[in-house]
Amino acid sequence: MSYSEQLLDKLEQGEMDSVSDLFTKVLANDDDETKFNLAEELYAYGFTGYAKRLYQELAGKYPDETSVLTALADIAVADGDTDKALDYLSRVGQDDPNYEQALLATADVYQTLGLYEVSEQKLLEAQRLDPDEPVIGFALGELEFAWGHFETAAAAYLDLLQKGVDTVADVAVKLRYAASLANTGRYEDAVSVYEEYGELPIADRFQLGALYLQLKDYQKAVDALQAVVDQDSSFTNAYLPLARAERENGTPELALKTVQAGLAYDDTNEDLFAIGAQLALSFGDNELGEQYLQSALGLDPENQHSILAWSNFLIAQDRHEENSEFLKDLDDNGSSDPQLYWNLARSQAALEDYDGARGNYLLAFRTFQDRPEFLRDIASFFRTTAAKAEEEAALSRLTSLEPDDYEAQERLDELKGNQY
Repeated sequence: MSYSEQLLDKLEQGEMDSVSDLFTKVLANDDDETKFNLAEELYAYGFTGYAKRLYQELAGKYPDETSVLTALADIAVADGDTDKALDYLSRVGQDDPNYEQALLATADVYQTLGLYEVSEQKLLEAQRLDPDEPVIGFALGELEFAWGHFETAAAAYLDLLQKGVDTVADVAVKLRYAASLANTGRYEDAVSVYEEYGELPIADRFQLGALYLQLKDYQKAVDALQAVVDQDSSFTNAYLPLARAERENGTPELALKTVQAGLAYDDTNEDLFAIGAQLALSFGDNELGEQYLQSALGLDPENQHSILAWSNFLIAQDRHEENSEFLKDLDDNGSSDPQLYWNLARSQAALEDYDGARGNYLLAFRTFQDRPEFLRDIASFFRTTAAKAEEEAALSRLTSLEPDDYEAQERLDELKGNQY
């Protein structure tokens, strides 16, 4: 039994103490072919350090041996040494029978570096050498997909399908095609491809459910996403779209239960807390709604949606002192969400801080000057503060938008001195 065989036997038995000594004996005694085979075995086992040492010795003896160079390049990539990997691959000459494989490996390295154009050039060169090789066409599709060129990726995958290539490296080409279509916005086409596929892997069933939701086919979205959760309850990404689909499908009580189930697995998802708050408040459960709003805000205090949701809640609860304190550091240059200025103005008015309220009402006016409900509110504020000219201006704008608002028209006539 060779030292290589003894070493592999020890590895299979989990006896690691003697591996180092046996490896030293391999280097000193085994022939090169045996060392090469051992390097392959060690690399497959994940002992890349030992494999690298063997390949380096072999590369010194056989500098033109492509299989050794590509193996060293793979190890260099795994080690994060992409420069070394490219150096090894550059030694494979154009007349080498493995040149095409070296081009693929080189393209992969450049893609890892984010140099998509260079990667594409390598793959196109490989394709010119072997235009019918499915692996190259698939690699081009994968590159374009990673690059964000989804139309081009879809074309590459479709070309493979039309040539009768269904799988490459155990990856279903049709599913990659469907994902590309979805990313181009061709949702209906993507759904058709998914539906034609048959039994979908869980990740693709999730994508199909998300597409149904996008297309507002809520029952199908619920069915697909519920199937994901039933198959793997720890698939946390499914709970948010499932809750949305259930809410839109007219079953908000199920949506709230879905939120609670999702939060049991992931209590760091602020979007789940946000939709949970909306649902709880819609059922009049202010205590749970407040808890969820606070949790969402605690996860990301700078999130404008969470800030606005909390402020809206405080306004609805007439908790004006809390809201005024919460928004006290709001920028006074008008760069924040206009609704926040309106909310702060309402609370300041309720607390009789009329100067502060006036300034924030005017900041909100820029955005809401065509919103009747805002014009009614600001007109009421101007009436409270006896700012008749401003009240008249607000009411004039309101009645031009809603001429059937007779109460506003009557007050406007009073301001103008007309009597009926």
